[in-house]
Amino acid sequence: MNLLRNPLRRTLLFSFWLLLLAGNVAAAEKGQQAVQLIIGTILASNESEDFDSKLSKMKNQLEVIKYRSYRLIKEESQKVPWLGNAAFEIPGGRTLTVVPQEYRNNRLALKVRLQDGEKPLLDTTVRIRNRGNFLLGGPAHEGGVLILSISGMTQ
Repeated sequence: MNLLRNPLRRTLLFSFWLLLLAGNVAAAEKGQQAVQLIIGTILASNESEDFDSKLSKMKNQLEVIKYRSYRLIKEESQKVPWLGNAAFEIPGGRTLTVVPQEYRNNRLALKVRLQDGEKPLLDTTVRIRNRGNFLLGGPAHEGGVLILSISGMTQ
């Protein structure tokens, strides 16, 4: 018996084929989703006891760094496609480039490169939880040091 001669079977096979095709299209679209990156530049120093209330969610992380004062001096957000470059200007003439590389086990792999002009200061890959953040101790700046908060989330 030929499966295609029966109209009901032909309709079922066609419907099954459409479901498979729709699943593949949805998977391809999900693979093309962007990553929302948020870079916060924090000035840490011992010149005062001030703690910026905008940093309250990461207070426990910052206290490990052992400064007395933390102030958010800049925050920038960009939506970036997978394997796309996002460049962030960091005070002091530095540039932070972040490339979303992979998403696996609810973690983002981000290629991070910090440069001072043409001079590379850091070139590494970090893995953070989706919607998590990573603190990167940076260069000296205005009587303290810069700390970069690198956050990312899939869209």
